[in-house]
Amino acid sequence: MKGNDSVEAVSRPLRGTRSGERVYAVARGLAIYALLIAGSAVFALPFIWMIGSSFKVDREMFGDRITLMPGRPVPALKSPYLDTAYFKTGNNPVYRDLHPFLLSLPALQNSPDPEALAPGVFKRLEQTLPRAAWSASPEDLRAAISNAVDATLVAEVTRQIQRHLAFGSVRVRSFDVQEDEVTVGRPISEFWSIRRRDLQIASSPHLVDRADTVPAADLVYDFTAPGRQEIVLERTIDLPFPANRLFRIQISLTPDDSWHAIEFFVEKNGVRYQGMRPEYTGRFQPQVVTLQEFGPADAADSSRIRLWIPYREIARGPEFESRPDKVKVTMVLRESSQAVAWWAKCSRNYRNVLSYIPFWRYAGTSLLLVILNILGTVFSCSIVAYAFARLQWPGRTLSFGVMLATMMIPPQVTMIPYFLIMKSLGWYNTLSPLWITSCCANAFNVFLLRQFMKGIPRDMEDAAKIDGCSFLQIYWYVIMPLIKPTLACIAIFTFMGVWNDFMGPLVFLSDQRLYPLSLGLYALNVQQGGDFGMMMAGSLLMTLPVIVIFFFAQKYFIQGITLTGMKG
Repeated sequence: MKGNDSVEAVSRPLRGTRSGERVYAVARGLAIYALLIAGSAVFALPFIWMIGSSFKVDREMFGDRITLMPGRPVPALKSPYLDTAYFKTGNNPVYRDLHPFLLSLPALQNSPDPEALAPGVFKRLEQTLPRAAWSASPEDLRAAISNAVDATLVAEVTRQIQRHLAFGSVRVRSFDVQEDEVTVGRPISEFWSIRRRDLQIASSPHLVDRADTVPAADLVYDFTAPGRQEIVLERTIDLPFPANRLFRIQISLTPDDSWHAIEFFVEKNGVRYQGMRPEYTGRFQPQVVTLQEFGPADAADSSRIRLWIPYREIARGPEFESRPDKVKVTMVLRESSQAVAWWAKCSRNYRNVLSYIPFWRYAGTSLLLVILNILGTVFSCSIVAYAFARLQWPGRTLSFGVMLATMMIPPQVTMIPYFLIMKSLGWYNTLSPLWITSCCANAFNVFLLRQFMKGIPRDMEDAAKIDGCSFLQIYWYVIMPLIKPTLACIAIFTFMGVWNDFMGPLVFLSDQRLYPLSLGLYALNVQQGGDFGMMMAGSLLMTLPVIVIFFFAQKYFIQGITLTGMKG
């Protein structure tokens, strides 16, 4: 309103002439469009945030600042290395003033890279120094900083930003639940053998054992030479059981946030297998990579959360490991370009959602429920509304009032009786309770259709009667074609309600094979837990059909709302 008033005040002196009227109309239109664009931008912010969050990794979801878009992935050329982008000081004027002083501190001067550690030291001081120290004089602040920054603090910051690609213990497990850690009693650096492909590599990669309580070894590599480069780690493992009984291989791994790809290969019984997806080193938290042969648990109808990497056969021959008690494991570290790193980061959460759960099975179940509910709702509500709007029968007004009164009953009141009825009918843990009630007319939809039907001229109905049409024929051939906009509006409402329904499936379903998408994503969150980037990706995939349907059907939606109740 303020924008329109300002335009009115500015344009009033010009409105007496034709050119003045034109300027006024243009200014008024620009003001209206500016307000609409501003309002659209405000309401689009949550959706934009969801899109950006679906591309983020865990640490970006809980950073110091809220950002709409993910950070740029930087493929590391050398490892181990210090991550200079982990601590962000931005344009902090206090840090700019203290930066030379921090670099002059003895504890930082004795560190491997004072420039890389300075932002982290400043962040630690912000968290540990009392507030009074920051409001003191510059001399007192520097004295407090000198007392606080010691070798222990610098070592702690170094541990926070040091990135290393480390390999840990390896465990094998049989179908008979026989498990063995095959790296016990030997250094990890001696467990894996490293060989190079015929590529230019600046220096020979090698493993260096870490001085940790948990056995692990850092892979030291250098990808500064031109061209795509690869490093191969392999090991032939002596199994405590026959190779044909091997169920899974688990490899402990600490990524270095370099976004390089690790592909896995397994050889046993003269067959070579390849992992169906690579593992990208786009994190720095320790993890366990599980390799498992493709089986029934990987089928499309399986409801298990697939946290493993399935491997499939790619070749057979005598050149592959064929001894009955041995298996050969090969890991290939492939350098990623900037474009590959971006693709790996942007697709990571979506790959996980589509791989961990039977996403398309859940989506298919939701689509089936949507179709059944739309058909049932459109038919039942239209025919009941036709009876209330066009037919004369005793008690019609009273019945219509009673039906409208049911809209005042909260659904929580009828939830338990409805559940007991469905269970007594033997429909618990089936899809029937989630669509069968659509065949019983909904009071709001009936009211909407009745108001629309009452606006249809009686002459059309009388002409159909003269032509010999029955009541049902009039309903099907005359009324139904005329109420298409309202039916489309009801179909959109029904689609959104069923597609997003969570409480109904949660109450009536216990078999995960019957889950719709809403409950399937909830199950993923419960079992996986904490990976909010992946949950945002799943939520976005679930939201897209609603947006697409509304975008293409908005004409019918608006017509159904605006034309309801119009007469003549």
